[in-house]
Amino acid sequence: MTLKRLLTNELNTFGLQIRKSSFIIFILLITLSAPSFAQKPKKFRFSGYLEYLNNTWVPQGEIYKTFGIDNWQNQSGIYNRFNFWYAPAKNFEFYVGMRNNFIFGPLNATYNNLFNMAGLNYNELATNDPGYFNLTFMIADGNSYYFFTNFDRANFKWTLKKFELTVGRQRINWGVNLIWNPNDIFNAYNYFDFNYVERPGSDAVLMQLYTGDFSSVQLAGKLGYIQVLSDSNTLKKELKLTAAAMYRFNLWNYDFQLFGGVMENDVTAGLGWAGSIAGAGFTVEVSWFRDQKQFADTTGVWVASIGINYTFSNSIFINFSGIYNSVGQTGPANAKTGDFLTSPVSVFSNNLNAKTLTRSRFDIFGQISYPATPLINLDLASIYNPYDKSVFVGPSVTFSLTDNISLMLVGQLFWGNNLTEFGNIGQMYFLDLKWSF
Repeated sequence: MTLKRLLTNELNTFGLQIRKSSFIIFILLITLSAPSFAQKPKKFRFSGYLEYLNNTWVPQGEIYKTFGIDNWQNQSGIYNRFNFWYAPAKNFEFYVGMRNNFIFGPLNATYNNLFNMAGLNYNELATNDPGYFNLTFMIADGNSYYFFTNFDRANFKWTLKKFELTVGRQRINWGVNLIWNPNDIFNAYNYFDFNYVERPGSDAVLMQLYTGDFSSVQLAGKLGYIQVLSDSNTLKKELKLTAAAMYRFNLWNYDFQLFGGVMENDVTAGLGWAGSIAGAGFTVEVSWFRDQKQFADTTGVWVASIGINYTFSNSIFINFSGIYNSVGQTGPANAKTGDFLTSPVSVFSNNLNAKTLTRSRFDIFGQISYPATPLINLDLASIYNPYDKSVFVGPSVTFSLTDNISLMLVGQLFWGNNLTEFGNIGQMYFLDLKWSF
């Protein structure tokens, strides 16, 4: 397998097309909006944050020495977010969410040099917009940095009694589990991307009718582009549709949901529920996928997750979850995808959907969290692959420095043999300083 194929297989949804723009978009938006907030506070809402994130990567495994990566790597990021809501009428609201991201450091240069070997541009891949509309704009970039603006929310909502219509870039959240969401066919997210708390959005239409106090019917559809590797070993864009209907209702003090539709190349259906057992939260999601083009020749793929969480009287929180993938590997989870796919590019990429949340047949998650003081929270999480015996451990501590400033120290530690799910990665250490406003 060629280096280019290894790289593009993992990042094929990032794409190569990027539109150049100016930061004038951002300045103009702030300039026009700022006076309006003071004049009409009831119609406008505004929030955001400014964040600094430093990442130190300690690589592990012979694969990195092959590419000349045998020392510690460092990268920093300055992230800024603005959220704008404007309600010109009681039942009508506009929402725009924009992210400004400046990523820089030797690690970014390492990635660019590696991707250049395959004739690819890492900066462009990392900033591609997979939506139907390209709402990501590169402002400036170089070998060791890139600076871009992304609009991950841009929609309007209309409500009429028990009916809601939302059109535009939005997040359609159908998941109920805290970690893995096989029901989330519109907006699957990567657990390891911890500082993107808003999670991705889609260019979509969502209609929701509340049929009772605890029941509703939802119809949703989204259009977006994915990147696929052609027979000539080049990337090409394909427009894909995801559309489904969901019915939610309450029975026996449990919230149930049933859905069916299509997700890109697959026919899909699923169910989920959320409730409690003896005071512990209990959630289940099950989804089925079957290739539309080979419907008669395949049996389909089953992905299911289960979660149990409980908060003790002393505020200790515990959370356990498991995920099952009927076509996942029962040996080394990366044995069929190549050495490079065990790198951080694989672990931290957004190349995920509800069908590909894990490469393993089964993974187990555990977490314990404790507020040591009102201003300090301790957390320890772990994921274990019982087949290839690889493991992830994620300790973190969060300090509330003021009402709106927080400092978080995070470790993402990966161990395992060659080609296992969490092997050949190493350790990541993060320092995150965030001011919310």
